[in-house]
Amino acid sequence: MIDLFDLTPSCDLQVLTKEIASTEPLITQEVFPQVTEILEKLQKKLKEPVKTKFYLFKTLQTHILPLTNVCFDKSGKKCITGSYDRTCRVWNVESGDEEKVLKGHENVVFSVAYNYPRCDRILTGSFDKTARIWNAVSGNCINTLWGHTAEIVGAEFNPSQCELVATCSMDNTARVFHSETGQEVNLFADHSAEVVSARFNKDGNLLLTASFDETAIVWDMRSKEHAVVIRAHEAELSNAVWNFQCNLIATSSLDRTAKIWDLRRLEDPQATATHKDEVLDVAFNCTGTRLATGSADCTAKVWDVTGNFELVTIMAGHTDEVSKVTFSPPGGLLLTASADKTARIWNSGTGACTQTLAGHDGEVFSCSFNYSGDAIITASKDNTCKIWR
Repeated sequence: MIDLFDLTPSCDLQVLTKEIASTEPLITQEVFPQVTEILEKLQKKLKEPVKTKFYLFKTLQTHILPLTNVCFDKSGKKCITGSYDRTCRVWNVESGDEEKVLKGHENVVFSVAYNYPRCDRILTGSFDKTARIWNAVSGNCINTLWGHTAEIVGAEFNPSQCELVATCSMDNTARVFHSETGQEVNLFADHSAEVVSARFNKDGNLLLTASFDETAIVWDMRSKEHAVVIRAHEAELSNAVWNFQCNLIATSSLDRTAKIWDLRRLEDPQATATHKDEVLDVAFNCTGTRLATGSADCTAKVWDVTGNFELVTIMAGHTDEVSKVTFSPPGGLLLTASADKTARIWNSGTGACTQTLAGHDGEVFSCSFNYSGDAIITASKDNTCKIWR
């Protein structure tokens, strides 16, 4: 059967109707126009901003040092926070209560992640050169992953094979571990400088890394060798991400540009987005049709990546650098985090600021929508995170 949750990110209706035909042989050709019409209506509905105004629901404040990263579970009922205080904490979003404190790291917990969609495991990456796997219910540490020789700055579960996790480090490497055994499965060591992000494609057979050596690399998990080196930037990369279909890659750089790459033609970028200062973050919307960039020039921009690469709108209003950009699940809203101590919500089509999320006493460096798009979390150097609903 077709999972209707796939309608949010999937925009190719011809592919979807063919899949229906292959899995539901009783549907005849005469029914295809009706099926397509229904899917188009569902997609249109999903793309509409479900919610445009949020209020401060809870302030979570037991960390004694600044936060580093935050993450909702898929249900939106739990969230996790990492901190310079060497802990990861599990929170009940409804009550605002702290449910678990994950202790064991000997330095900053910089990266936190759930194993979607089950969310029964938590992955933390630390400046103590290790990553840890935790039971999300009991809070017990299941495994400690050793091998890196410098700070770990990114870690995530393989979306297809959740027993595998990827980590990236200031030791110029990315590594893949088996979460249950703790065994190192892959070592990717071709970068010549710090690796700042490592992201699996949705099938889990490719790993995309971004580095301060001005390159990104697409690694083949099956051959355990890199497939191709992506070169074109003239300064350190700040991020590299896949679109949902994983046929496009976006890279952001301190050279004031972001670039779009077609996975089939990685020799040259498909398009280049420009800012007046360093590009600090980049994100696709759920359909992969638009790209958001955040910059030290205090702006965010949205670009149309279909057909001719065009600037859709500029979000101007922050008074300090924009370090994080993320679309709402339907894609109608863009959320930005800034060093000006605020996060902002924008209409991603018009560029109008619909709301400023104020109240933090320090730089807001991380923000995220929950899976359904009706709650937001913001994290700040003021040692707190806030839940907005």
